Amino acid sequence: MNLSARYISIPLSMGLLLFSGCSSEDISQETEQATKQVEQKAEEAAGQVKEGAEQLSDTVKEETPGIVQNMKDTYKEGDQKIKENTLQNGDTAKVEKDAYLALTPEAYDELYQLIEVNDLKGVENIEKDNQVESIKKDSEVEVLERDLIRTKVKTLDSGKEGYLPTSLLEPVK
Repeated sequence: MNLSARYISIPLSMGLLLFSGCSSEDISQETEQATKQVEQKAEEAAGQVKEGAEQLSDTVKEETPGIVQNMKDTYKEGDQKIKENTLQNGDTAKVEKDAYLALTPEAYDELYQLIEVNDLKGVENIEKDNQVESIKKDSEVEVLERDLIRTKVKTLDSGKEGYLPTSLLEPVK
């Protein structure tokens, strides 16, 4: 029985080997086909992405000049609005509130130091010393020199020159 079992097991083993060999070959062919399909779909997708990118690039190329022109126009409009609303040398301005016109830059600095500490007696003293002069709301002045904080002006009614806070002046149009 031992010998006959060998004779039976050998053909069975060979059959199993052949069967499993065919199975591996089939799997290998299916894998190759699947790989080819995946590669083909990847190429198609890449082509679609490339086509979409080219279309987007064309759209951007078409729209960019218009966008750039819009930005240029906006900058020019902004510059014009700033010039219209910002005092320039030679402009006429109106004083928005009663204020003191400091006759020198030093008097201006001293005046606003006194105002910061609420020293009314000190303000009275520099007024008595003729370092500052009161100026009424709606008085018109000519801008001589403009700084961010203070502006040198000449009053149109008296011709006095002095310094006022820039924020107190409104352009006359």
